[in-house]
Amino acid sequence: MHGITLTHAPADWEVLQQTDGAAEVTLKGSYVVHPAAVEVGVEHVRPVFRVMRESDNTCVIPWTEMNHATNEDFSGTFIHSFSLPAGGLYRIDTSLETKSIVPELTWMYRGDCVLHLGVGNLFIIAGQSNASGYSRDYAFDPPSLDVHLFRNRSRWDLASHPMNESTLAGSLPNEEMGIPGISPYLSFGRNFATLSGCPVGLIQTSLGGSPLSRWLPDGGDLYGNLIDKIHLTGGKYAGILWYQGCSDTTPEYAFSYKSRFTEFVSAVRKAVGYEIPFFTFQLNRQIGGLHDGCWGAVREAQRQAARDLSEVYILPTTNCALSDGIHNSAHANVMLGEKLSHLCAHVLLGAQEFFAPELIGTELVSATVLKLTFSHMALGFTIYSGSGKDSGFYLEDEDGEILITELHSSREEKNSLRLFLERMPGRNTKLSFCWEADPTRIPPTDEVTYLPPLSFYQLPILEQ
Repeated sequence: MHGITLTHAPADWEVLQQTDGAAEVTLKGSYVVHPAAVEVGVEHVRPVFRVMRESDNTCVIPWTEMNHATNEDFSGTFIHSFSLPAGGLYRIDTSLETKSIVPELTWMYRGDCVLHLGVGNLFIIAGQSNASGYSRDYAFDPPSLDVHLFRNRSRWDLASHPMNESTLAGSLPNEEMGIPGISPYLSFGRNFATLSGCPVGLIQTSLGGSPLSRWLPDGGDLYGNLIDKIHLTGGKYAGILWYQGCSDTTPEYAFSYKSRFTEFVSAVRKAVGYEIPFFTFQLNRQIGGLHDGCWGAVREAQRQAARDLSEVYILPTTNCALSDGIHNSAHANVMLGEKLSHLCAHVLLGAQEFFAPELIGTELVSATVLKLTFSHMALGFTIYSGSGKDSGFYLEDEDGEILITELHSSREEKNSLRLFLERMPGRNTKLSFCWEADPTRIPPTDEVTYLPPLSFYQLPILEQ
């Protein structure tokens, strides 16, 4: 074919990770002069490119000559790199500028194009069913031209649900057995694109039902698939979006979750060569789930990982509705995606803080009143029920459970709650919050962010 043929270029719909507001683009290819031009006579040829903004066809980079080598028959090859500012969507045009021996006659011959290219932020989706999207009900969560997806078929596309479908993908470790639905991450991408002002690219690697063991570097097939996708999509990312843990809520695995998750984080960071951020969710619930203490242990491990590991962040999900016995509803996932976008905007863009309240102190202010103090409070608590049984808090000592009769919050102490107890705590008092497989559906929330406190499990709270 005459004109420009690209042999290496960004793919249609691809999003390139920006660094300091731009991304490096490399074009490689070959060119051939049209026979009609050769017949008339050619003085010289120049392979050129330009970048156009697709929304209005304005020029971002005008026609620019590419570095090239020309043969005697005016064919040749080229390789050229340039910086493209964050934004898009862009179109890259190429052309073979051919100067005739006839005075003032120049042809601009055809060239290959790259369509719907964005420069913005890339995120890898990893985890199990709530990451894949298993809400089977419905919610308004439309595609956006600013959110693109590297599908399981290893091609970039406009992002849309279901995001973990595997058409034309062959056999993959993260191929779903069933049909996934709405996940949190299209909503996340759409909102983060608005907050950041540039496109979002999502790379899907999650799998419903997957235990953490399949994400570990020592033979984990999902870990291997994640690393493969990293190599296929450029190697630079804004973060990993992780939502997993339900499959590890058993006595065999729950109490080692933190050490194994730490191994996973370390392995991924070693593979990519930098401290990539992890943005995570604590577990929601399972109706009729077993092993309450194991659910508490996994949530506690997730809380501790965000506290102890650098660049690991977490949001709670215990105030989210379900679409079945264990999977978030579509509306809940849309909400979680929006909230996650605000967390990422704070961490990555310096926007307003969006952390969940976290317990930082306890004080027995009287024999039967326990004061709890929380960090990351934007204003004060919204209490949906003042009844102790609805609060989500559970207190125990060596003599057993200490019933909580009431839960109070006051405007004078905006970052605190008071638990009114049936009796005075004794030795080895421990406090838990939203720890069961199916905890309270109405936990207190911050009045501004509507985030409940992070769940915790069996924290020693009083000096003995």
